[in-house]
Amino acid sequence: MSRAALAAEIDVNPQTVGALERGDHYPSLDLAFRICAVFDLPVEAVFSRTEFGPLSTELYGRNERGGRR
Repeated sequence: MSRAALAAEIDVNPQTVGALERGDHYPSLDLAFRICAVFDLPVEAVFSRTEFGPLSTELYGRNERGGRR
């Protein structure tokens, strides 16, 4: 999904989506729920107070250097 498409779905401008992706902006609770509704995911699957690790680590059990966890 493009930034523009997501922005249209959640009723914000694409620059806001970009700022959220970069971590330059934190969403309101309402906006967080709207984003999660688009992807049919719970808030904790999309947002966290701590940075998410690489998805490859979760899927393949590898760390950033390519070795096993």
